Parts: sequence; structure tokens; C-alpha cells
Amino acid sequence: MSQAPGNRPIVVGVDDTDDYCHALHWALDEALLRGCPLRAVTVWSVEPAHDFVWTAAGALRDRHEARLADIVARATKDRDAVPDIETTVVESAPADALVDLARGAALLVVGRHRGQYLRKALLGSVGAACAKHAPVPVVVVPPPLAPGESR
Repeated sequence: MSQAPGNRPIVVGVDDTDDYCHALHWALDEALLRGCPLRAVTVWSVEPAHDFVWTAAGALRDRHEARLADIVARATKDRDAVPDIETTVVESAPADALVDLARGAALLVVGRHRGQYLRKALLGSVGAACAKHAPVPVVVVPPPLAPGESR
């Protein structure tokens, strides 16, 4: 992904949660402001407790590619303008893949899940790992505030 400095893409981590879709919308706006392309990335891994071991890796990849295409289509549906968008699906640990894909990018954007504090405390945060290891600036987009909620 060696591109001219002014045309380096924004890389955004995407999953099908509302929190990460909010990050995708933020990244779409930023790519338009900067006049650069956007690379939407979904990272997945086979989890035997979640994905049946008997399911072929190709079928899982196809499922994730279709899900990412649908998420991007929904996010861009009602927009007057959209940047050039590339989609990428990677089987890996999320933070590792996003940090690797950010090499040569202008910016890395990730969402922050609402809640799940125990999980984050035990396993760590993708956003924190990206901020610590990414070779480019990282934006962690918080979820929108719920009615009556404050930061």
C-alpha cells in the first residue's frame, strides 16, 4: 500500500456492532474531508466454541466478506458523496491485523465498544493495543451517548 503521501488511505476496523459502525461513519467523513481513500477492514478468527470446527475456512471468510460489504453498503446508502472504498477481510488477532494494515496509511480508526468492562480488563482493548503499536495516528471513536448519559 505505498501511495503518495496526500493519498494515503484511512484504515478503519469494522464489525457489525453499532459502536464500530459509528467508527465507520466517522472514518467516511474524515476520508471525504482529506480527499483520500478508505480501507474498511474486518478481522476474524476461528473460535472453536463459537464457530463450528467443521465449517470450512472459505465459508467463514465468505460470510465475513458478505457481512462487511453489507455494513459498508448500509453506511454509504444515504450519503451524497463517498470516498473510494476498499474492503479487506483478515483472519488474525484484531489489533495485530489492524496495526499491520495501518503501515503506509494516513490514519487508523477503531471503535470502542460500550460496556464489556470485565472483558476489556481481562483481554485488553483493541483500541489501546492499536494506539500503543500502530505506526500512524489512531482515532478511537467512542459510541454515541445514550439519552441521559454523560462522559
